[in-house]
Amino acid sequence: MTADDSTARETPPPPTPNGVPLLGNGLAFARDPVGAIAEWASLGDVVRLEIPGQTMYLVTGPRLIEQILVDDNEAFTISPAQRETFRGIEDHAVTTTTGERWERLRRALRPAFTRDAIREYAKQVVDATATYIDEWDDGERIDLYREMRRLSVDVLAAALLAVDVRGREPVVMNAADALVDRANFRRPGQLLPDWIPTPTDRRFERAVRELDAYVDDIIAERRQNGGGDDVCSVLLDAYDAGDVSLDEVRHNLVAMLLAGHDSPSVALTHALRLIDDHPEVQDALLAEYNDVLDGDRPTGESVAALERTQAVVDETLRLFPPTLGVTRQATEPVTLAGYDLPAGAQFLCPQWPVHRDDRFWDEPSRFDPSRWHDHTDRPDYAYFPFSGGPRNCIGMHFARQELALVLAALLDTVELDVSMDGPLRFTPSLQLRPETDIEATVHWR
Repeated sequence: MTADDSTARETPPPPTPNGVPLLGNGLAFARDPVGAIAEWASLGDVVRLEIPGQTMYLVTGPRLIEQILVDDNEAFTISPAQRETFRGIEDHAVTTTTGERWERLRRALRPAFTRDAIREYAKQVVDATATYIDEWDDGERIDLYREMRRLSVDVLAAALLAVDVRGREPVVMNAADALVDRANFRRPGQLLPDWIPTPTDRRFERAVRELDAYVDDIIAERRQNGGGDDVCSVLLDAYDAGDVSLDEVRHNLVAMLLAGHDSPSVALTHALRLIDDHPEVQDALLAEYNDVLDGDRPTGESVAALERTQAVVDETLRLFPPTLGVTRQATEPVTLAGYDLPAGAQFLCPQWPVHRDDRFWDEPSRFDPSRWHDHTDRPDYAYFPFSGGPRNCIGMHFARQELALVLAALLDTVELDVSMDGPLRFTPSLQLRPETDIEATVHWR
């Protein structure tokens, strides 16, 4: 092959947004990751980003995302950023492991997330919701996001761990806060070597110790009280069978508590805010509860009939996905959209711009649950709030049922008058938490 032939066969690199010296695209990403990603996505379905210390490829074409997560998933693994984010807290969890260990953990967890098991969790979800909101007073003003976080911890613990955590929610919430703070893109300490401790690092270590100790208490309590079909019991059965280690039990319970409360609480906060902003949607939901529930509490069997509620869940997750995106790293050379990219290349597949892409969504910025009642031929991965492929969120079916049940149990009991203190802003971290204060006044029906 001649030099000219070699040059002719090289593919041009994907477009790269303008950056600043030394920091490249990192500065814009740290300042406003959502806004920056939305702007960069307009350059093409594959965009090359220069972040200090690394090159990353932003992928926003649904069929390319499906290629990464599904079709060619064996050519990709979780990214170093994902492992680093959860280092020291979920090292032995299904969220951060790969290969044989990941397959073994996924297999061990599967019995807790069958269709029948998820349906059985419904009663605990609804009972925990009713118990929680019963503490609200008529006319009380609440911090909506914080209340949804506490409620989500209670619901998750009651359903998936079969324990009552009321009064201990701050242990879980503090650890989640410390994790998000450590992953904050604006944190100066992220530029320091790992061996230099920072106040954020020390807070994270304290929070992890407290959460680990609490999870150990849960494990001891569950072993004393006997088993069941929940996540904790399933993992302990796997431990007794020699299929998982005690560290793997502990870290997977930690992962369930952290991600299992954080993402639903964000979704519930946005759903309640959007419903309050759209009275016609709220009226339709109340009519649905009158028809389907007729004064009774929702159940696992009634979820399928709550079609409008499920549409609200889907539309909320479309507009406000709980995470910044799915990250992957190529384990071998790959070709995406005609671009030849090397082994080790890192990819970010963000939901926000894809879920709002006008190529696939009519009036994409509008909250319109009715769009989910219509058949469309949009690509599958124009919508992927729970990731996709073999490494999709193992709890996604539980999460969708949980969100529908909590909304039905809550809205059929109280009306929330929601207000927001200024424009919606997000914490600059992997979790798209609302940074803007969101409050609500409770009115009992």
